[in-house]
Amino acid sequence: MGNRLLLLWAGSLRQSWPAYVLILLLFALGLALGVFGAQRLHGDQVQELGMFLDRFMIQAGTMEIDAIKALQDFFYRHVVVIVAVYLLGITVIGIPVILGIIVARGFVLGYTISFLAGTRGAQGIALICAAVLPQNLILIPAFLLAGVAALSFAVLLIRRFNNSAITIWPSFVGYSGLAIVVLLCVAAAGLVEVYLTPHLVRLAANYIF
Repeated sequence: MGNRLLLLWAGSLRQSWPAYVLILLLFALGLALGVFGAQRLHGDQVQELGMFLDRFMIQAGTMEIDAIKALQDFFYRHVVVIVAVYLLGITVIGIPVILGIIVARGFVLGYTISFLAGTRGAQGIALICAAVLPQNLILIPAFLLAGVAALSFAVLLIRRFNNSAITIWPSFVGYSGLAIVVLLCVAAAGLVEVYLTPHLVRLAANYIF
């Protein structure tokens, strides 16, 4: 099963490598914009965000989390975006929105990492490793894969307009199957964020305070 998935991905990479390159470049652009935005914060803004972060970290050592509600919030935030990307992929006019979503995801991640590392140094890096990276190691590749699939399918629809011999149904089935795989990855990331990340944050809080 694993080998088959690897072969499918390799075939997809050969066929849709321009989409992979574009999505990765846009995500990198978002990261760079996020880093730049964090570095452009004024002193009072940095101080206010720092105070909020300190209060959060003090409470993190003792706070209890409602796992069910946290999972529901996580799924609502991310599943809605994945479904939106999927639906945008079946509309040609949705291409700019797909690209904008990818840039926005990169911006949020770049901003968060740059702020924490820039204002907290080693403590910020510890917090990044505890609170940011665990779920995003699964979530970000899933979002990028969803973006590539949506962009590739939208381009296929454009080609279909100019060449009626191109069949859509097999690609649509594969596209929908991939969307399900992405949703499963989002579910896995949600479990990590709810059941693993809080324990790592408590360890980081004890280290920082």
